Amino acid sequence: MKIFVVILTLIILACNTIQPDRQVDKNAKNKPSISRKIDGIDVFSYSIYTENDTIEYIKIGTDTLSSKPIILFLQGSLPVPLIFDFVDFKHINIPFEYSEFIAYYHLIEISMPKTPIVAGQKNLNQEYCYIVDTVKENTFKQEYLKDNYLENYVNRTNQVISDLQKKEWFKNDSIHLIGHSQGAKIAAVVASENSNISTVSLLGFNAFGRYDEYVRRERQKLKTNKITGEEYKSNIDELYERWTEINQKPKDFENGNNSITTFSIDYIPYLLNINIPIFVGYGTEDIILENCDLLPISFIQHQKSNLTLKPYVGLDHNFFEVKDGRPDFKNRNHWTDVIKEIIEWTKSAK
Repeated sequence: MKIFVVILTLIILACNTIQPDRQVDKNAKNKPSISRKIDGIDVFSYSIYTENDTIEYIKIGTDTLSSKPIILFLQGSLPVPLIFDFVDFKHINIPFEYSEFIAYYHLIEISMPKTPIVAGQKNLNQEYCYIVDTVKENTFKQEYLKDNYLENYVNRTNQVISDLQKKEWFKNDSIHLIGHSQGAKIAAVVASENSNISTVSLLGFNAFGRYDEYVRRERQKLKTNKITGEEYKSNIDELYERWTEINQKPKDFENGNNSITTFSIDYIPYLLNINIPIFVGYGTEDIILENCDLLPISFIQHQKSNLTLKPYVGLDHNFFEVKDGRPDFKNRNHWTDVIKEIIEWTKSAK
């Protein structure tokens, strides 16, 4: 258990070798995915072969006979594999304890683009991201950088949902979508467009984009006397200049422009287009999400009542308690408590 906690904490603070490429069937769009059992761990992996991509996802737990509701969890940013191979054991990259859930739900995670499902320690940096050059800390695959934009994640998620519906263990009208951080942004867009979702839960969700976070961080530094007024003005001017440069080359994937421009949008219109129950949970100590409590204003204004907003007082982005202004990593986070609350909410949400 101690090993699990250490690994989980390291993963949260961030974010086998490469599997061989296969020939792509151009008619694979309508075919079910190919599955395989991953050695040494109770996980099935599934591969969807399309004309332009291979989309992989895992089902945690080996029950493929029972028809159960599905929890589809969308992780945050960075090319973190779904499973870490530490030779003596394998560890699933998911931030909550899932053992009691999989008796009643099929738990699904989607791999990051062009990132292997399983990776050994030699191909992981200190943040557990998959890297090509083990000497350099952030040598992400060029193919991943090209595919690291919002629309691609939305399309991949929709493909997985379509594939899940072909499984014998799929239960109709029972997909519960849960996204965290970047995954919450993806989930919001998917839920606004895909009619096969039953509920959507958005955790660590900034509904006002991504780049705005940097400006708010500077404002917070000013409020807490960490910088002077002149430094604040200088810093935000630099941010505005940088944003201008980014938007002049929005498709520049090598510098991450394609990612930050596509994710830095207003998600309110998407939220208002969702008619299923929405759960938004956030830690009140998370600067990224300090505007979450404004969301009900838009819903009330548009006479919508499908939003449940839950502030987790005193917790940070990953639901750690905050002590002396810093996350208390010595004690467990509250991820599992949050997921339990969401599951109970789904049972009565209408």
